[in-house]
Amino acid sequence: MSERTVSNIVIRVWLDATESIMGTNGLKAVLNYSGRSYILDNYPDYSFDKNYTEEDFSTMAATFQQILGVQGLKAVLRQIGRASAKTTIDMGVYDSLKELPPVERLFGAAEIYAVASGRGTAKMEGTTIIYDNPICTLCEGIKTHTPVCSIICGYMDELAAWSGVPEMKTVETHCKAMGDDTCRYEVKTEQ
Repeated sequence: MSERTVSNIVIRVWLDATESIMGTNGLKAVLNYSGRSYILDNYPDYSFDKNYTEEDFSTMAATFQQILGVQGLKAVLRQIGRASAKTTIDMGVYDSLKELPPVERLFGAAEIYAVASGRGTAKMEGTTIIYDNPICTLCEGIKTHTPVCSIICGYMDELAAWSGVPEMKTVETHCKAMGDDTCRYEVKTEQ
């Protein structure tokens, strides 16, 4: 049996966001198709307890690509990312950052996301915020010529809007689905 390394809150926020974007039947379709329909009867709480495996998470994510294709996957995941960020913002996860200047607030939120999700690191390179996730399982089993992990792009875009820097845009510059060693995102000023 696989090691349980994914926390309840990651799965729960993902479920809530998926349902808000795709509706209850859309969420049911994803869970049924991925063989994870048992989750419908036992939603996880919002704790950091680790009750899910990387396989659970990546199988649910890969289901989007199987159902929607690559372009549909990217569009839906970006919206789910935004909805996920709204949920965590509303939960108060980033409240300790409210008094910081906007760019520092956004960078702090990216750092908190990396720590809370147990995935990747956040750093500044000049005026660009970099989120790098070499252990991404979102695109596991997907092979494309374009980055597909747009859920993080949507998440970071929503954090940018909350932080007061809405002119920031997140772009995935490396993706394991393209054969890269990592999934890397750059949050920078739109030009």
